[in-house]
This record gives sequence, C-alpha cells and structure tokens, in this order.
Amino acid sequence: MRGLAQMRRLLLLAVTLVCAATLLAACGSSSDDDGGSSTSGSGSSSSQTKGEGIRAGSGTDAERATTAGVAAGREAGAPVRLPVKTIGIVNFLNGIESSDRLVSTNELAARILGWRTITCDGRGTPTQFVACGNQMLDRGVDGIVMVAIEPGQVQQVLTKARAAGVPVIQTGGGAVPDGYDGNYGPDEYKAGQVLTEALLPRLDALPGDSVPIAIHDFPAGWARTRTDALRDALRDQDKVKIDADTVTDGANLVPFTRKTVADQITQNPDLKAFWVSFDTAGQVAGQVVQSRYAGREFPDKPLVVTFHADLGTIELMRKGDIDMTSEVNYDAGVWIGADNMAEFFARRTPFMTDNQPTYPGIGDPFTYRIVTKDDLPPRGEYVRPEWDIPAYFTAKWRTEFGL
Repeated sequence: MRGLAQMRRLLLLAVTLVCAATLLAACGSSSDDDGGSSTSGSGSSSSQTKGEGIRAGSGTDAERATTAGVAAGREAGAPVRLPVKTIGIVNFLNGIESSDRLVSTNELAARILGWRTITCDGRGTPTQFVACGNQMLDRGVDGIVMVAIEPGQVQQVLTKARAAGVPVIQTGGGAVPDGYDGNYGPDEYKAGQVLTEALLPRLDALPGDSVPIAIHDFPAGWARTRTDALRDALRDQDKVKIDADTVTDGANLVPFTRKTVADQITQNPDLKAFWVSFDTAGQVAGQVVQSRYAGREFPDKPLVVTFHADLGTIELMRKGDIDMTSEVNYDAGVWIGADNMAEFFARRTPFMTDNQPTYPGIGDPFTYRIVTKDDLPPRGEYVRPEWDIPAYFTAKWRTEFGL
C-alpha cells in the first residue's frame, strides 16, 4: 500500500463508486438466519442485496453438498458439544461491497453455530483496526475475525490476544503474511491465471504481429499477484505487448482511472484490452471504454477484464461495460475460518495452516471460473460455485455438533 492516508481515501472513493446510481443494487449488507435466499439447481430465483454474499441454495446442488457435509461431520469424529462463544469481527471498511459480503457471511456462519457476534468498522485505518480489536478483547470475546487486514497492522491486538488465549484469524482475503492463527482465502495467482488463459487466445486470434494492451495494476500484494500471472504468460509469447503499464493512484482512484484510461485510448486507439487488477477500478475503466466506443464490439472496441463478479460488477457486465471477470467464491474462506474456530473450541484441534485447505467430499471449497455477459446469473443473484459451500458446512456442523 502507499500509506495509510492514501488507503483511507481510496476506500472512501470506492464506497462512492460502488454506491453510484449507475449500479442497480443498494449498498449495505443483510442476511437471513437460515441462509436460504439464493437458488441452486431448483429453477427458482430471488434477489439479494449487494454485500450479502452467497447463501445456501436449494435443489440438487444443495442436496449434493448437504450429503457431503453430513459425511464430513461424521468423519470428524464422535459428536461433541460446541460451546457458545462470542466472536468479534473487524471489518476493513463498512460500505465496500466485498468487505460487507465477508462480514455478512461471518455473521451468518456464527448464527448457524449458535454464536454471538460483535462487529466493528475499521474505517480503513490501522489505528481503528487496533482500537476495534482491543475493544473486543476488553469485552471478553472468545475469538476475532479480521476482514482484509494484514497482521502487521494489528500486531498490538495479536500480542494481547495471544496472552489472553484468544485466536485471531483472517478470512476471505488473499494470502497475507504469517501472523494469524489461521488465514483463509482464494489463490490470487490462480485467479490471475484463469483470466490470462481466457484473454490471451482472443488477442492471439487477431491479425497482425503485435497486439497492444494496457495494464492497470494496484498497489497491493493481492492485485500484483493476479497481474504476475499475466506478466509470466506474456514472457512466453511474442504477439501480445504491454503498451501502457499503470499502477492506479490509490489516493485518487476514480478520477485517476477515468483520466488515465481516456488518455491511453487517445494515445493509442488501437489498444485491444484493458487488464484491471482491482475490481472497483475495473468498473471505472469499463464505463470509460464503453463511452468512448459506444455501439462497437471487440475487436473494434478494447476488451475490459477484471476480477470478482460481485453484484455491482455483474450489472456493468450486463450493460456491456465489462467483458469478463475472473470469479472466485472468496467468501468460502469465511466458512473455512468458522469451521476452524468451531473445531478449535469443540475439540482443541489446531487451526489449518493452508490458505486453501481441502475438505472431505468436496476438495477445494473455492471455484475459479470466467464470467462473461453470455453466462451471467439472474439479476440480483451471485454466480453459483461448483459446491454449495454454505449448505456443506451447515450440514457438517449440524451432524458434528448436534445443532
């Protein structure tokens, strides 16, 4: 990151963008106790709120996941009593769709486990992260979940928590440096590979010996890791060339992206793609490209590719502003984290050390895929992953803990 003040301004700008009137769903988060607000293999549909996150579905996919979850619960050992706990959740910044999605899912998983939660808005600053964590420890929480917060930013909290025997984990974000008792989120390099493998064949099929593209990276490890996958692939071929290589100004996100994309198009109207590693900047870039190439399609208009098919991005894809996203059900990390907390409290089982641990019956809970305008889910619904993760863990816990 480029500094605490810049990151705070970045996130506040991101809230403004995500809540813009051009997007159809309202900001905020909501959840239901049984998790049954979305569908899977049933033919029915329902509308979700931005930031709510994937919920357990119905139909054959849910039945398949439930069967696997019951088997996993039995495999965990003889049923045991799960003690009632209070879990603190520290959010990076309220109002960001992806952050709200992780918080809402944490709250839902805790309710299914019979636990209470305390949520605190970190307001995008390490000072507030620490204040939230210390406040929770002073209130006697039994565990803490950090959302998109690196351990170096809350070292004081981690030291205090260890002295009190309180586990602290991070869920949903990409891999962060060691320091937490557990850290669970998607493989960002793999997400970048998935997008790279979908993008390069379309560019390679174009006529000519050289195809120019623009990269908009972001000053954060998870973003650079995604783009590293593209850079590695480009070194192994000669046709696709990086014509513009930009790192988004985190302190001036929206106007910087708008101006930079417009300038790059003016300087080289033959650009064939914009790779944007941060989804919020991708939303901005997509709207600029669409306005400059109204009524035109690729290859007469550059492709815009980015990450995460959250509800706001899906609506822009529906309008043609964004061509493809690399999607992963990153909130699966929340269910993994809650499961590790439950195993620790009920059986004193050590936390899993892998960022993407595998589970009986389903393997890796994360599903990586490309989403385009041609395969969007019904309006108001998230892209369904290969496995119904909420249904799986709900069944596992009910079997294992007698919930």
